[in-house]
Amino acid sequence: MEEYFSLIARSLPLILRGIATTMQVFLSTSVLSIVMGLCMGLCCCNRLRIPVISSIIEVITFVLRGIPFYIQLLIVYFALPDLIGFNLNPFSASVIALGFCSAGYVAQLVRGAINAMPVAQWEAAFSLGYSVRRSLIYIILPQMLRIIIPSINNELDSLLKSTSVISTIGMLELTRVGMNLVSREMEPVPIYLTIALIYLMVSAALNIITKKLERQLAYVKN
Repeated sequence: MEEYFSLIARSLPLILRGIATTMQVFLSTSVLSIVMGLCMGLCCCNRLRIPVISSIIEVITFVLRGIPFYIQLLIVYFALPDLIGFNLNPFSASVIALGFCSAGYVAQLVRGAINAMPVAQWEAAFSLGYSVRRSLIYIILPQMLRIIIPSINNELDSLLKSTSVISTIGMLELTRVGMNLVSREMEPVPIYLTIALIYLMVSAALNIITKKLERQLAYVKN
């Protein structure tokens, strides 16, 4: 155990740097995923469909869900620069690829949750004089949020684990730091166990936050 703690102490600066990079990517990607997914999901739900535009968005979400994230990452980092005329740094490429890939799944969660709302909810809002926008903001979205929180938690959890893939394009995130430390120290067991424990702790914190939010929303409902 003494050798283990000594190894981790020597490696701590690099591990902390890896954690910081992973969290930066995760938080940036989460915001992009939820915002894009919410917008696309709203446009694809039955009540708010926009002719042609909704169909195009549905095709986009299908593509985002159908292509593996790793392939999307390679396209964004290696192929997209040829199309737009300038190179993307690994951080930007990682956030764009992972954010859009996750947004395709979030869009389906939002679309399904809104479609599951009873028609009577919309009719009651309209009878009270609410516009479509006000009905959506004050009545439909709060109820939808309560429904999709567990699913969003799962998607964010998956998003966190997917950040390990971005090490393939040179991002010095937590997984890449672990690989570098193993190459330097030649001690794979303690290092990889430590990396796994860190991911587990972040995932546990994420679950605690979402469950607390779920309980608060349930309390508001009651």
